[in-house]
Amino acid sequence: MTAHRVAAILLAALLVIVGLVYVGSWERERHADEQARGMGMVLAAVGPLDGQTLSAFRYLQNFQCLAYRRDRNPVALELCFDSEGRVVEALDRRSDEPKIWSLREDPTRSTLRVDRREVDRLLVRMGVPPRLIRVLHERAES
Repeated sequence: MTAHRVAAILLAALLVIVGLVYVGSWERERHADEQARGMGMVLAAVGPLDGQTLSAFRYLQNFQCLAYRRDRNPVALELCFDSEGRVVEALDRRSDEPKIWSLREDPTRSTLRVDRREVDRLLVRMGVPPRLIRVLHERAES
């Protein structure tokens, strides 16, 4: 094999790698935008976080969720937040086929934020012990 042929093969391989990196970056942005749009629709459908239809919560290690009633479904709409107030997941269960939008795999990609203090206040109002809220924020700071 000649030096020119080896150089051509290496250049072709390099171009393929650069192309794959570009496509991966583009897909990551497209995915984040699509998920943020869906989460934004649920956030708009919920309205004020402390509205009358707030009906349930989920408290998980990396995020916490508030669920909202629509008609007979007590968890028709659900919004999940990280410790910084980013909306990282939203569920719409108003139809027979639930829709889920999520950036749990990369919460920093979320462009939607709420006042985390309000989320904490609502979680405590729903029955979460205040010490769990403190632990959550201490863990996030470390």
